[in-house]
Amino acid sequence: MGKSIAPADRKGVLLLSRPVGDKCRHITIELDEVTPPPAPGQFYMIREWGVFDPLLGRPLASVASDGRRLEFLFQVIGRGTSRLASLSSGAALELRGPCGKGFPESSGKKLLLVAGTLGIVPFLGPATTLRGMADVTTVLGVPGKGWEPFVEWCKERIPGIRLNSDDGLLGRRGDPVEDSLALAEPEHEVWGCGPEAMLREMGRVYEKGCKRVYISMERRMGCGVGGCLSCSIATASGMKRVCADGPVFDWRDVFGEDHGI
Repeated sequence: MGKSIAPADRKGVLLLSRPVGDKCRHITIELDEVTPPPAPGQFYMIREWGVFDPLLGRPLASVASDGRRLEFLFQVIGRGTSRLASLSSGAALELRGPCGKGFPESSGKKLLLVAGTLGIVPFLGPATTLRGMADVTTVLGVPGKGWEPFVEWCKERIPGIRLNSDDGLLGRRGDPVEDSLALAEPEHEVWGCGPEAMLREMGRVYEKGCKRVYISMERRMGCGVGGCLSCSIATASGMKRVCADGPVFDWRDVFGEDHGI
């Protein structure tokens, strides 16, 4: 994993688009130039080239990158993502990115990755590339029934992934935070990405002696580069823009004051 690189406007072509169950879409885009790989947690603002309805790009974290080709996995939930999911191979795309600050270089020999549904996306790379350099454990939580194709897709890419579901049909019954608490040790560095309620609860790993806990926040975004301020959040050190100052933050900066940490 390298350092976060500055965003730029780029053009790309859709090479592959396929459904992952009836909830998600996996796409591959070829850029018109070679770029350094984004850091885990960085994202791209993506929209169809020359189309202005919807006007704004949608922020998507990259699954993988080889310099010219980028892979993305996203949930189809609104007009923007529905439009992206409907495009055929060969469609021209506009990408702004990679945006934001990603997860830091892992400083420890034990890394615990905690994800809620699509929060797994920024961890698909580190879960494999860091093996051999660190003891990496990945914990995923999903609602349950209906998410089988998504879970199988993740299992193919992260052997040994620990599964949790609300209904107990996929993996163990429970949530990924509870599962991570059973695993966490003082030596672990912990990364989290998922619903805000899950991220808030992740502070409980401090009780296990963990010292470094980083989370990726999610907000509606306009520009993706910090100009419009639409994604600002309150932190212990003042208002911060999720797109430019984040999306990755130290957990204590976002939630620490609420818990006296």
